[in-house]
Amino acid sequence: MPVTNYYHIFKITFPSTWIAIIVACLVAYIGIRMKYGKNHADRYGDSIFYLIIIWKLSVVLTDFKTVINAPISIVYFNGGLVGFCIGLAFVAFLTGRDYMKGKVDRGGVGVLFSGAVVALSLFQVMMVILNNGSIVVKLLTAGVFLATAIFVWLNALKNTDQLIQLALLVMAAHTFVAAVQPKGIFQPAHSVTLAICLFFIVMFMRKDKIVVGERGN
Repeated sequence: MPVTNYYHIFKITFPSTWIAIIVACLVAYIGIRMKYGKNHADRYGDSIFYLIIIWKLSVVLTDFKTVINAPISIVYFNGGLVGFCIGLAFVAFLTGRDYMKGKVDRGGVGVLFSGAVVALSLFQVMMVILNNGSIVVKLLTAGVFLATAIFVWLNALKNTDQLIQLALLVMAAHTFVAAVQPKGIFQPAHSVTLAICLFFIVMFMRKDKIVVGERGN
């Protein structure tokens, strides 16, 4: 959903995306903590922390001149889509490294995946609530994303061999919803979802190859 409304806290004005991101990540963290325990929640929380910090501080790279002229601008601005992608890339690197070193297993990555899907879905639902738009599009967006989040949350670790199919389902669901939204399938949020799901698919495929190789030995 496009940003149509801005909100105020004291003298700081911020877009609805800020609220949507905070609520989505917080709910996903609480859900993981309650269902999977502290260790998984801490790993998810660390990933979100790195993502947000890098996204905020990346404004130094994306708008260096403004930061030099007014250092306080770091508080008000962020690195935008470029900074968010840098943060995602860093989190993906850390997750992939730990996965290949055996510090987190397939189930652990499955928990991260389900948390990511819940966060992405709740972000879209919050954007529906916080912004203006066609009632039909808003209901369709909220309905599809809530259904997708619930289905993935309930089934992600029932059979880890189906994680790739779940990732493809999430990609298909967001593509369907994006197609009926004002900006279409070329909107940044859709691209982020595709990138995140593709990352997890690569991780799950890599693990499958390792398991097959070990059985062959």
